[in-house]
Amino acid sequence: MKKYYLALIAILILVSEIGYSQQKVDTLNNEKIIQLTKINLAPNVIVGKIKTSVCVFDVSTDALIKLNENKVDPNVLAEMITANTKQQTIEGSTMDLKNPLSMRDDGIYYYDKNDVDHPIKKIDASVIGNEKEGGGSYEGISHSKSTASLVGEYSQTQIIETSPVFYFYFNKDNSNGSNEFLTAHAETPKEFVLVKFDISRNSRYFKTGGSTGVSSFGGSSIGIPDKDKVPFHYDKVAEGIYKVTFSQPLQGEYCFTYSSRITKLFDFGIYPTIDKKQRSSMNNNGPNPFGGPPNPFQHQKKEKTEDTKKSDDQKK
Repeated sequence: MKKYYLALIAILILVSEIGYSQQKVDTLNNEKIIQLTKINLAPNVIVGKIKTSVCVFDVSTDALIKLNENKVDPNVLAEMITANTKQQTIEGSTMDLKNPLSMRDDGIYYYDKNDVDHPIKKIDASVIGNEKEGGGSYEGISHSKSTASLVGEYSQTQIIETSPVFYFYFNKDNSNGSNEFLTAHAETPKEFVLVKFDISRNSRYFKTGGSTGVSSFGGSSIGIPDKDKVPFHYDKVAEGIYKVTFSQPLQGEYCFTYSSRITKLFDFGIYPTIDKKQRSSMNNNGPNPFGGPPNPFQHQKKEKTEDTKKSDDQKK
């Protein structure tokens, strides 16, 4: 019986060691490669080991000289250089995701300094939901106006900062061509305007033109009125990359659009006083066809007090 228990304990120890060895991640460095070479392990075996291991290699000139002096096979050296290049590419890509000065796909991006992991957020373009023309006349004086609008009172992109920072990327070497419309119509932020939306029930809109006249005389205007444009400042910080800032605080619903042709609206909202719960409601709920939210305050109507009810009864 004693032998049986001893055998059982030995088996358990062996199984635990096997499990530990399977979970353990093997890391290769220059010294281990030299050790594997000195025991006459075949070069193709070492190459295979490099491909299936975590590698931390020094492939500087001095390091390669030392590896060659220790008779490391040229094919192994080549694989070490390849593994090191791949690792640097991965690390570089991770850094680029956080660096606004690194070129990326065409577009307008918000730089969120409070998000350490993902500070650069793309502002998706929205297609104009409706273009309206309206007007009227009074005592021979007529007037009309045209507007562009988006469905939904709030943008999906909500920002806390009243002085946000945006980056415009004009990547003319964009290989996939998925966002060519940005560079096709503009080359700098100067060719954009920022407009603040007016908000009506379940929509955001701004004026795009108008006209007034008396009998057969009158005038018309085409484009967004200057008084409705929000000023901004931009600096070229790298080739094809521009930083956009504001001298006055923002609050409400806005969009960047082309100054010459209103085809795409890069919309966002700024509400610094809204708490996280309300912001989540704005971003995730509601009948907005873009997945956007309804007004988070629309159900917060003040209930009538008893005094108000009595006053209403007296009026009746």
